[in-house]
Amino acid sequence: MPTDPAVVTPTAAPTNKSVAATGGSAFGAAVATIILYFLRDYELPEDVKTAIITIITAVVTAAAAYFTPPGTNEAVLVTSEGGMKMARVTPQ
Repeated sequence: MPTDPAVVTPTAAPTNKSVAATGGSAFGAAVATIILYFLRDYELPEDVKTAIITIITAVVTAAAAYFTPPGTNEAVLVTSEGGMKMARVTPQ
C-alpha cells in the first residue's frame, strides 16, 4: 500500500520517551523519599539511603522510558557522518 510523501525535518525537540523518562525520574525520586520515610525507624546508614534512592529512581526512569511508545511523528535520521539525529515527520 503506498504511503503519502512526508517531509522529515531534523529537530532538537525532546521525544516522547525522553519526556517520559524525565517525569519518571522525578516520580521515582519522590517514591524513594516516601519509602525512606516509612523506613525512618531503622538506623540506615546514609550510603544505604542514597543507594535506595538511586536504585528506585533508575528503575522508575527506565520503566517510564521503556513503556512509552515513540511519537507517531518521530523519526531518526542518519547524518552524512554516520551519526544519528532526531527528526519530525510531517505529511505533505
